[in-house]
Amino acid sequence: MDATRTVDGHDRLLTPSKITAWLDCAHFMTLQHQVDVGTLDAPSSGFGPMARLLIEKGLEHEHACMVEYRDAGRTVYEVPARQRGESFAAWVARVGNPLGDGHDVIFQMPFVHDGVRGIADFLLRVDHGDGTFSYEPVDAKLARAEAKPGHLLQLCFYADAIGQLTGVRPEHVHIWLGSGVTETHRLSDVIAYWRRLRRQLLTVIERDVDSSTRAEPCRHCEFCTFATHCDSQWRTGDSLIYVAGIRTRDRAALTTASVTTLAGLAVLDAPVAGLDDTRRRLLTTQAALQAQPRHDPAAPPPFASLTPGTDEPSGLATIRAPDPGDVFLDYEGHPFWRPDRGLLFLFGWLTHAPSEELSYQAWWAHDLEQEAALTERFITYLTARRAAFAGMHVYHYNHTERSALVQLAATHGVGEVALAALIDGGVFVDLLTVVRESVQVGVESYSLKEIERLTGFERGHEIDKGAGAVVEYEAYMHDGDPARLDSIARYNEDDVRATHALLDWLIAQRPAGLGWRTAMSDPDENVYADLDAQVAALHEFGVGSSEHLLGDALGYWLREWRVHLAGMHGSLQQTQCEQLADPEVISGLRCEGPVERIGTNGKPKRTPGLRFSFPTQELSRKLHRGATAAFATADRLVGYTT
Repeated sequence: MDATRTVDGHDRLLTPSKITAWLDCAHFMTLQHQVDVGTLDAPSSGFGPMARLLIEKGLEHEHACMVEYRDAGRTVYEVPARQRGESFAAWVARVGNPLGDGHDVIFQMPFVHDGVRGIADFLLRVDHGDGTFSYEPVDAKLARAEAKPGHLLQLCFYADAIGQLTGVRPEHVHIWLGSGVTETHRLSDVIAYWRRLRRQLLTVIERDVDSSTRAEPCRHCEFCTFATHCDSQWRTGDSLIYVAGIRTRDRAALTTASVTTLAGLAVLDAPVAGLDDTRRRLLTTQAALQAQPRHDPAAPPPFASLTPGTDEPSGLATIRAPDPGDVFLDYEGHPFWRPDRGLLFLFGWLTHAPSEELSYQAWWAHDLEQEAALTERFITYLTARRAAFAGMHVYHYNHTERSALVQLAATHGVGEVALAALIDGGVFVDLLTVVRESVQVGVESYSLKEIERLTGFERGHEIDKGAGAVVEYEAYMHDGDPARLDSIARYNEDDVRATHALLDWLIAQRPAGLGWRTAMSDPDENVYADLDAQVAALHEFGVGSSEHLLGDALGYWLREWRVHLAGMHGSLQQTQCEQLADPEVISGLRCEGPVERIGTNGKPKRTPGLRFSFPTQELSRKLHRGATAAFATADRLVGYTT
């Protein structure tokens, strides 16, 4: 089977990356075909800075894998590089067949086979008992947890190409993950899917134009060279995708009802089949608010107050009285500091100095030891500040600041009990949750950069986007220029000052006479109160000693539980839109009243149950009848129920 198509005398060759893109976005291949036949100009925009950084990190990971092969004593043959102006087919012909030369590892081997071209990261020699040998493909990927389907499909292509070149099809394919773990798969387990996919691709290639595909936002957009083209189409068509919080399911229901634009949704005043009426009104209000600023984009965005839907305090009613000990917090981190892990390199926060002026602090960590020390130091700082200011809270935007600190404490085994006491005491306050429960705002995104426009806050930093801090820190890692750290700190300081400005704005929106939420009391005495001290004492012994290992193990289940709680906190503080798309969360519960419970003896139980209804949503099998579920207020997890 040949998956090529001749266009203007040139063969169209697929690549593994194009196939992976097609898996995420069928429209990608349609646009690529239009470029090939000349009906669409080739996209001029390249990858963004974050995408380029990931590409560079991927190349670094490949090189590190090659070094590790050599350090293990294997001979590595590096395929001669493609020359300037040389066609891919000519390069393949010049390289020939080095698989017959007996190298332990072959690096960057190009293949053209069955209408697909690609470059295998590594071919690993496998010796057989009869003196013969063969090769199996290995791809180096930054993914840390597990391979993605696209990764395996690329390896299937390489396996087919190896089989065609040598007459021996590999038995296994391998992925060298960013974590350092090599994931191995039997080719026979996945090859059938690859064959089926190739037949589908042949159908796609044979079409002149596939008019059935449409541009849809997907995970490939961030890395797609057609992103600007699609965005232009969406903008021109006033697409519903720009309505903040709208889901794919919502758009499908609205499109079926002939509501296809943001402007159309803004004036919608009729029920829509397949869309809960409460949600339909919420989306209509959101679209109407977003439509208003089009006449004056420079003005602060319009907003509408939300009416609390439950008796539980929410939104503006959850705000505590300002306290001189309050802290406004934001982190900066590099998710791919190393292929196997990230680094949280900056803790930045704002406090009131004795002079009542706002004072910014920045603490840096440039390696894992410094990250561990910084985590412990910061938890100790917050604990001491809470002791000095009983009404003090740590304000942040989005749950990341709290959940990341929990993860760091668990990873490094420092300050876990002290941090748990702060969390259980309600010290951390996520202002994004307050905003979502208080107002709807005429912005496309509820990111801090958009919401802060309500406050009149103006930034002065030189980094335009959050990813810019990562790119800037990556540059610092290479050149060590301290001016780059100053630039990141200014960006971070703007974030914490914007968080402070947002709290002031929210306080100003509080209705007259609305009392302050009572600060939460300290948690009950914890049976693990001396755990941190015990771990620290055991870690005084040398690494590898039984005492040090015991320190690592001590409190293991407590650490695991705290990380699990942090994940649940994050899920329970998502928007209802996000929760409806999360199979681990039952969202939109409405109490329908008490229900009598009958015991095993056939008699009514003393305490009744409660019946709830909720919107249609996809739920995990974990949430079966009788399963235990956690529930929460705006502050913290408060209990469990079946």
